Amino acid sequence: MNSRRRLVRLIFLSVLVVTASTQPVFLLGAGFLTISDDLGFGATGLGVLTAAFFLTAGVASAPMGRLVQRIGWRRAIYINMAGAGTMLFLIGSMANNLWVFGLLLVVAGVVYGFANPAVNQALADHVDPQHRALVFGLKHAGIPASTLLAGLAVPLVIVDVGWRPAYFIAISLVVVVLLLVPRDLKQQVTPVHSSDTRRAVAPMQTRLLLTLGLGASLATWAAVALGSYMVAAAVDAGFSEKAGGVLLFIGSAFSLSARATAGYITDRFGGRGFGGISLLAGIGALVFVLMALSTGWTFALLVPIAFATGWGWPGLMTFTVVNANTSSAAASSSITQAGVFLGAGGGPVVVGWLVDTWSFSVAFVVVGVMLAAASLVVGWVGRQARSVAII
Repeated sequence: MNSRRRLVRLIFLSVLVVTASTQPVFLLGAGFLTISDDLGFGATGLGVLTAAFFLTAGVASAPMGRLVQRIGWRRAIYINMAGAGTMLFLIGSMANNLWVFGLLLVVAGVVYGFANPAVNQALADHVDPQHRALVFGLKHAGIPASTLLAGLAVPLVIVDVGWRPAYFIAISLVVVVLLLVPRDLKQQVTPVHSSDTRRAVAPMQTRLLLTLGLGASLATWAAVALGSYMVAAAVDAGFSEKAGGVLLFIGSAFSLSARATAGYITDRFGGRGFGGISLLAGIGALVFVLMALSTGWTFALLVPIAFATGWGWPGLMTFTVVNANTSSAAASSSITQAGVFLGAGGGPVVVGWLVDTWSFSVAFVVVGVMLAAASLVVGWVGRQARSVAII
């Protein structure tokens, strides 16, 4: 297998690892209206269940990142997929109330803790530093691909057949991932730093990584609102449940495109990623406020823009870490990933409570404020990150 085909396979593998690992929680969000009728809980219950998954993943992320550094990314992917497939099956067959669903999502969150550190290290080891921003933008297609498939499952499976078959069908992704894991790749084969002096960054210490994780945590509130509540928000804005699933599908496709485009532009102009994240989050803040004031087709037109901006930054976030801390990509990226998970864990509870207590409009304004704060935090980290001379 030549190097280009091997790289394409590795990128595709990275996307599907994250997609399969997050299907348990995003199928819940997409099928919320059907699942809530079956099991009897509201938007706050959805928030609690989503929080159970992501908060657990947040707690597990750093120790799992260190474990991946020891056992290797290939073995970690096998463990991750075995766990993800098992959880999809158990949720589809055994989740009969809020408590059982929550327990299974907690276990699925622990399993998900392996996913990002494993694929981040694999890509750090085998991707040319000059193309890392694009590759990590493509890699972070995993989450929107998960919401895309979950959104597609609404009109094709969940509404007419039921939500449990959707979980069983998702197990097929696990099988595909296991078939794609390469067995012939060596360890680190790329340089630690980029040869482009515009983007070479000295290793970021824990303080900056934690601050960057804070920015990721704040920005992730947008991901929560879009990935978990979009179908319900679309129904509130005047659309049918099936149309809400289509909007989730279209928005996820825009998020996919935005991540790749942001990565390409960053590589093309030698960026370090921080400015791109701040810009996307800042624009996203404005879009969420506009969504709070919109209904009908105006709302529908804003949804793809919200996905592209408010949820177009994760690839650049990982790139900023790997660009600076290539040799410890699994452990370092697990710190910022923990911030993402904590935001994805706390956000659903608050957003769900805001929806139940006030409205989606109030929830969207709060999400916009969080995105604006994230823009400022990441901009500050970018000013603190030191460049490094290339000899």
